[in-house]
Amino acid sequence: MGKGRSPVAFFTLGIAGLFLAGFFLVVVFGASTYRSAVETQDQNNSSRALLSYLHTCVRANDTEGAVTCYEEAGSPVLVVADQETGYAIRVYQHEGSLLEDYGKLQAPLDPEGAAVIGKTQVFRVEQEGSRFTVTTDAGQTVFTTRSEK
Repeated sequence: MGKGRSPVAFFTLGIAGLFLAGFFLVVVFGASTYRSAVETQDQNNSSRALLSYLHTCVRANDTEGAVTCYEEAGSPVLVVADQETGYAIRVYQHEGSLLEDYGKLQAPLDPEGAAVIGKTQVFRVEQEGSRFTVTTDAGQTVFTTRSEK
């Protein structure tokens, strides 16, 4: 045979190329699956954090008459007040975000100075005696204040 290559060499190169292409496909598919799993986990963690934060905030500051709810401009405001100082944590929804601001109880809400707790289009607070039900995009949390009058 002249200077031509043997068919075995072409076959070997073809098999090696096929394995290399398969390897790259597996890597691309695995990276895509991993990215999807991480995004889902991040969304789940954000949802849990939003509701858990509200629940923990109320529980940590639960004193007699501290937790109330009122409406301002048609939106609910969850208030956890410190009766001694007259300051309060106020949680409310503004432009797709759940906000928390801390200030004088009678002061107007300040969305520009408030901390963003999370993203949500829905924020409802229902109060029945000492039982509160808070609903957001992430779901619902129910808590009962321990120090009812």
